[in-house]
Amino acid sequence: EVMEVDRLSDKVQFYDREAAVIENAEKNTVVTKTLILPKSDDGSQQTQTITYKDKTFLSLTIQQKRPVSDELKTYIDQHGVEETQKALLEAEEKDEAIIEARKLAGFKLETKLLSATELQTTTSFDFQVLDVKKASQLEYLKNIGLENLLKNEPSKYISDRLANGATEQ
Repeated sequence: EVMEVDRLSDKVQFYDREAAVIENAEKNTVVTKTLILPKSDDGSQQTQTITYKDKTFLSLTIQQKRPVSDELKTYIDQHGVEETQKALLEAEEKDEAIIEARKLAGFKLETKLLSATELQTTTSFDFQVLDVKKASQLEYLKNIGLENLLKNEPSKYISDRLANGATEQ
């Protein structure tokens, strides 16, 4: 009977060690999750790709697809998709707020006209190189709430999004 208890005790210790090994591995594993947020009333759809390690955000990419505005639709009707794409990029190159934001290491912004009816903006943050304090003060980025985001644990941020109707891809 004593032997049985000893064997059981050994087994429990083994499982405890296994659990510790797994937990430690998870802490050192880089995880990437892609979340599709619910479509908003204006028809825009956001996809977020979050890469993290344990409690640290490594990067975040936000892809926003939205219907083109009436103003843009008129321009597309007159000039076509390709010309409009060029015009959009030229406008961005003249936009002081965007120019300033693009100078930041760890920040990328790309605008793409997907079709005559849909526009896509992809914003990427590499938190390993991005100066978040500086980014948060820039006109283009100050309303994104980066500092707030980084106060969350990535797993909590993700579970909050899922609780609010996001789906994991």
